Amino acid sequence: MDAKKVIIVPHTHWDREWYLPFQRFRYMLVELIDELLDTLKQQDFMFMLDGQTVVLEDYFEIRPERKEELLQWIRKGKIAVGPWYLLPDEWLVGGESLIRNLEYSHDLGTKLDIPMMQVAYLPDQFGHSSVIPQLIGDLTNLKAAVLWRGGPPDILTGPFT
Repeated sequence: MDAKKVIIVPHTHWDREWYLPFQRFRYMLVELIDELLDTLKQQDFMFMLDGQTVVLEDYFEIRPERKEELLQWIRKGKIAVGPWYLLPDEWLVGGESLIRNLEYSHDLGTKLDIPMMQVAYLPDQFGHSSVIPQLIGDLTNLKAAVLWRGGPPDILTGPFT
């Protein structure tokens, strides 16, 4: 039997507000990032913060004293963030909003001097807007995408390739 390679990506799926209020979710976010920072001091570990940068601002408001520590781990490539500011619900917004979302995130990344994840990360959509292939293909340098559900059956021959 051939050996199979399995890649595990430790990450959070982060909704700022869903079945609990924003502040309750933020409390859990702060606990998570505190534990992540402590773990990174003790072992070689990589983590992805769900493809968005808004979580950084949410964390910094509560833990400004750990801002530089978190940013250093991102700069070292141990924590991946972006490329989105906030993971979009593609059914609720138009193409212009998606463009602004990416721009805002990249502006924040520039301001904080951190790299953005080089993957068009859209894992929890209930279908995808027809502008996504054009947006990713024409307006970014992203060469890969993570999609979970909502892709058409012909995705291997469709506009996502």
